[in-house]
Amino acid sequence: MRKFTKTVLALAALFTVTFATAQGPEAEAIETSETYSNVADKDAENRAIKALDPNGFMYEFTNLNINTKYSEHATAFFRDKVIVSSAKKIGAFFSKKDKNTNEGFYNLYCGDLNQKGDIKNLVNFSRAINTRESHEGSVALNDAQNVVFFTRSVEENGQHNLKIFRAEMPEYEWTNFEMLPFNVEGYAIENPVLSPDNKTIYFSSNIPGSKGGYDLFSVTINEDGTYTAPKNLGSEINTHKDERYPYVMGDNSALYFSSNGHYNLGGLDVFESKIIDGRFNFPVNMGSSLNSTEDDFGFLMDQSNSGFFTSNRAGGKGGNDIYYFKREKTTQALQGLVVDYKTNMVLPNATVTVVDSYGRVVDKITSDEKGIFTTTIIPYNSYTLNASKDGFIETEEEFESFRGDDYKHKLTIKLPQAKAEIVVEDEKTVIKIENIYFDYNKWILKDESTLSLNKIVEVFNENPNMKIEINAHTDNRGRASYNNKLSNKRAAAARAYLLAKGIDASRVISNGYGESQLLEDCGSTCTEAQHETNRRIEFIIVE
Repeated sequence: MRKFTKTVLALAALFTVTFATAQGPEAEAIETSETYSNVADKDAENRAIKALDPNGFMYEFTNLNINTKYSEHATAFFRDKVIVSSAKKIGAFFSKKDKNTNEGFYNLYCGDLNQKGDIKNLVNFSRAINTRESHEGSVALNDAQNVVFFTRSVEENGQHNLKIFRAEMPEYEWTNFEMLPFNVEGYAIENPVLSPDNKTIYFSSNIPGSKGGYDLFSVTINEDGTYTAPKNLGSEINTHKDERYPYVMGDNSALYFSSNGHYNLGGLDVFESKIIDGRFNFPVNMGSSLNSTEDDFGFLMDQSNSGFFTSNRAGGKGGNDIYYFKREKTTQALQGLVVDYKTNMVLPNATVTVVDSYGRVVDKITSDEKGIFTTTIIPYNSYTLNASKDGFIETEEEFESFRGDDYKHKLTIKLPQAKAEIVVEDEKTVIKIENIYFDYNKWILKDESTLSLNKIVEVFNENPNMKIEINAHTDNRGRASYNNKLSNKRAAAARAYLLAKGIDASRVISNGYGESQLLEDCGSTCTEAQHETNRRIEFIIVE
């Protein structure tokens, strides 16, 4: 479950809205008014709206040519076409007017989709499905596209309530119509959408069990074709107001829906909830590059990050218009610093593995000489950073981005040191620590190596009678005589550090062996890893 930052919690408290939702066939207008909290003046509202500008995506969209003075709504992809629900009268087949809206009843139409995202050549989707005195609205199709779930209004006590119907197309026309058994008399059940595996139907409804007006529910389609009872998606998704128009991505990675109950810009806004391990994460507002202060709903997207949504925003052609969109992800930089837990000394060459909320490794980087690493992240996502370094205890750090703009996050990871061990290797008793590092061709200790030598000091203090030899070795590059001198100087530098820490000189001997005791005798074909193995300092216990 996502954790709220103080900013997000404050935004949720600040928002108040007075709005009317007008959603075509899916519901009659709902008017809701809620008073401002005592801290939410107009300036606070403006600040809150501004804070929703970032969204993690940049949307570009256009109003489609098929829009009319009536209401249109793109509801599903069908083969290489798009199914549209509209009150527009087309061709010889047309519906009567709904006395509640004074528009024609909504019917389903099918149009060609071109490369620019425009829908053309609208024709009647199915004379078997469309009726003259009922609304036909949202559509969901199985993968084979021979089973359709759609909404049709049924008159109950003078009111048109939408219900979910099912039909099959064994050959060329839809047949075997049935109203599904989980419909409830006197209540609306709308906006069906199928899960990618075709085993779950998500929908919106005001049936008993709703937390507010309309909530999102699911039913499971059993192997024998029966259905489970509707299940509310829970308080992570649903609020005391309205959640409608669910849409599940084809890879089951996210649920999109519209809500006027979560923090928003006004009216219905489009939200995204990541689906992780079968659970819905806290919904994120898609921001003002998509949403407006009016109603925005009916989000429908293919795998290429383009699709459609419906809105009654200013500048449209009618009641609800269809908009085609393309979007790009906004990426951010995460700059981290790896340091020692006790001293805050920077730690170069630490390995940092970045894992996203799906458990996928998205990056593996190494901290530089200043202990810094940089990686790219996606806004409104959670990550786990695993940091490791030889001689230190692996540490895990959680990170979440609650910003959607172009932003550089900063994070510090503190690694506790692992204790030195006394072990037997090749019949020698040694103090086992990570390697000691020097600058190339130098014998001056690097800062991080002092942390390692402090572990030797600790072992000495715990064993007051212990004596050791410090044996330094090089790889086989360069002249042997030079390597002997260099290894002697490096061993002496390590010894000098221990003496400076109060260790008696009689307890420490230093030796340089150059390239005479290679662990990897690979001649001129040594890899860099083999050279690194050969370059080492050993701490041998002699007494």
